[in-house]
This record gives sequence, C-alpha cells and structure tokens, in this order.
Amino acid sequence: MTSGFSKQLSEFLQQQTPEQVAQWLLETISADKGLQKQWQIKLLLASGNASDYKKLLTQALPKKDLLVTPNLWRKVGLYFADAEALFELAFAQLDDNSLSDEQQFTWLLQAFERLNTVLQGIDDSGGYRLELVEQLTARLVECFHQLPWSPAQKANWLHEHQCKYDVFPYIPEQFALPADVHAAFVGQAGVVSMAEFKQNKERR
Repeated sequence: MTSGFSKQLSEFLQQQTPEQVAQWLLETISADKGLQKQWQIKLLLASGNASDYKKLLTQALPKKDLLVTPNLWRKVGLYFADAEALFELAFAQLDDNSLSDEQQFTWLLQAFERLNTVLQGIDDSGGYRLELVEQLTARLVECFHQLPWSPAQKANWLHEHQCKYDVFPYIPEQFALPADVHAAFVGQAGVVSMAEFKQNKERR
C-alpha cells in the first residue's frame, strides 16, 4: 500500500462516522480467516493476563502430524509462518510491558517447551522454525539478565536447563554472562563434577 493511498484512505475514513468504520472493519475481518485469527489473539492478549499468553501458545503452535505427508515442506513452512505471525502479535504486546520481566521469562520458557513438544511430530529438516527460535532466544536472554535473581540463582537455573531441551539457547554461550554470574556458573560446574566423581568412585 503506497503512502499516497494510505493518506487518502485515512482522510476518507476520518470523514465517516465511527459506527460506519466499525462496520467496515467487522466485515473485512469476518471475510478473512487469517485476520479473524489475528484479532482473536489481539482480544485474548488485551487482558494482560499471563494465563492468556499461555493460551496463545497452543493456538500458535498446535500439535500436528507433519512427519510423512504429501507436500511436507510447504505444509511445514506454512505452519511456522502462521506461528510467527501470531507470536509477532504477542511480542508487540510484550513490548508495551503488559507482563513483568519474570512473567515474560516464564512465558518464553513455556514457548520453548511447547516448541520442543510440537517438533516431535514435525519434520523440520528445512529449518523453518529457525527464525522463531532466534526471536524467542533473543527475548529469553534479555529477560534472563533483567531477573532480580542472585548470581547463584542464575547459575543454578543455567545448569538445570543446559541439556533440558533439544531446541534451546546454547548455555552458556548465548547468554553473554556477566563476570559474577559466569563465576558462579563455573563454580557450580566444579561442584557438580566433584559430586559425580565421588558417586562414580563409590559405585566401584
């Protein structure tokens, strides 16, 4: 849509009554399933409730059997294109600070958990998920650094999630840890290694 047409359309709409504009908008949305889905998500997230964001995940990442099927790559590509469109709506709401840092962090973790679950039924050898993974990773890492946790708490979380999911940010490489958290992470790694050494020694 050109800027000239946008300006002309804007001026025209401003000359109409709110009721008429609302009716045209309703008719336009009702005639397009894609728009209907987007507005359903907009209305869902308008509440600002963390529970509603979690509901979005099942809509954006529904479970599908896309392992062996005709036109597999096209279907997988469309699946993740649709998912990205819905996540963009959620990201826009998050950028308006609709959730706290901890709530956002929890939701992003739930998103990775859901993504790993649905990928069990999807052959994404084509890498269609990668753009979404990149966006989720960037936001998760940013939220991680905003959490009001101690270095020890953050280090503990990193160890717990280091090998938890197949699709997840690389720990510690992608987290760009500050010195205090990095020191705690390395220190805990040493403690874990010593504990494992003692356990193996006792079994012999």
